[in-house]
Amino acid sequence: MNPKNEAAFRRAYDELLSLWTAAPESRDIETPSARTRVQVWGREGAPPLVLLHGFKVTSGMWAANALELGKSFRVYAADTPGDHGFSVPHRPLNRAGELLGWLDELLTALGLSRTNLGGMSYGGWLAAQYAARAPERVSKLVLIAPGATFLPFNTDFVLRGIPFIVWPRREWVHAYLRWAAVPKTEAGAHYDAVMSGIADVMWTGLRYFGWYRGQWPGVVKEEVLRSIRAPTLLLVGQQERIYDAEPMMARARSLIPHITCEAIPDASHDLPIRQPEIVVARLREFIGT
Repeated sequence: MNPKNEAAFRRAYDELLSLWTAAPESRDIETPSARTRVQVWGREGAPPLVLLHGFKVTSGMWAANALELGKSFRVYAADTPGDHGFSVPHRPLNRAGELLGWLDELLTALGLSRTNLGGMSYGGWLAAQYAARAPERVSKLVLIAPGATFLPFNTDFVLRGIPFIVWPRREWVHAYLRWAAVPKTEAGAHYDAVMSGIADVMWTGLRYFGWYRGQWPGVVKEEVLRSIRAPTLLLVGQQERIYDAEPMMARARSLIPHITCEAIPDASHDLPIRQPEIVVARLREFIGT
């Protein structure tokens, strides 16, 4: 691996963490499957909330949500091993089942026999499957624009990503994330800084780590989704680009017994960054504090 690319990624990772609205404590947690980088923050003794990030954007993606989440929860945001970030797999974790095993180990190492679990995009895809696999460990489940899971990705979403996968140029990665966000309107300096920071983490990560060798998220089998017993909150932007929001929510309602779905206006796949106050408010109402 190129040392210059490693230094660039570390710099982008640290710069994204510097944008957090509340500074986390970074911990490295050892388990048989991986050494996992976990950002920990929030009130001691508050309800626990474990968060899984989107594809290639690391635990740093929660920059806009950190302060408000920390007022209500004890939060643990992990870098997924094998994806971009500072978690190091001790063995191959390329399939969903292997990652679910890692997550089980991580919760045990954190002392969380039972927790609230949330995930954004790729992290939502994993969280849904974990809730089905280990219902005794998930109190409540939060899915924020989960990757595939209920419906396949739109073709346009996939095709637009091919150029920067083949040749990861900074301007292409930034343009791709902007396309996946809502149309350009006034959103404030912090929104712009976080979106740019996430794009730089993705771009420098592609140059340093290369393409992710793990399992691409897909539609989860019906029998798996039907077996989710935890009360579930599904949030999606009304202008979501990766699939059509309404059909996705309709299918989710038909499969998960105890689910609440909401489409948030003026948001796409940038939902937790574009509408951080609404996202955290819905989590507080749903989980209870």
